Amino acid sequence: MSQACSIVEDLLPLYKNEALQANTVKFIEQHIACCEHCQQLAYSQPAPKPSIPFKQTLSFFHVIFIVLSFMFALNSSLLGNHLGFVVSYALFGCLTYLFYKNSWIVFTISFIPVFVWAIIDNVMNPLYIAKTSLSDIGTLLLGATFIAILHTIFALLGSAIAIILRKFFR
Repeated sequence: MSQACSIVEDLLPLYKNEALQANTVKFIEQHIACCEHCQQLAYSQPAPKPSIPFKQTLSFFHVIFIVLSFMFALNSSLLGNHLGFVVSYALFGCLTYLFYKNSWIVFTISFIPVFVWAIIDNVMNPLYIAKTSLSDIGTLLLGATFIAILHTIFALLGSAIAIILRKFFR
């Protein structure tokens, strides 16, 4: 039994769950094609118990980050604790970047919920919109965009911190 056999044996459960990258799958299939021992292992081992597919797990975490983003949007205010607001959004942006490794996702998850929240909050407040005119709607959208951009700036600063941390610890 070679070292490749040991590696293939360890990877077989992941192979059967289709949780490997294409290059690893190719390696395993090439090895199984020419190794009788590993062929027997591959066909004799029972299929692993069904588990939550990796993509569904990621979807679960996507939902959690979006819910957290809405919670931050609802609970943060520039009129309240300035330092708490800045730190919480920077931390949120940092964690989101470390999880997704994509600044566009940080932008989207920090901008859209705040934008939607600002519109809903102001539409429900009779002090802001007394009548529905094009001018009022434009002002509402401009104000919501401004608030969302402010939140997003701090999230992107957190994202920048995460980028620096990743480069530092590599």
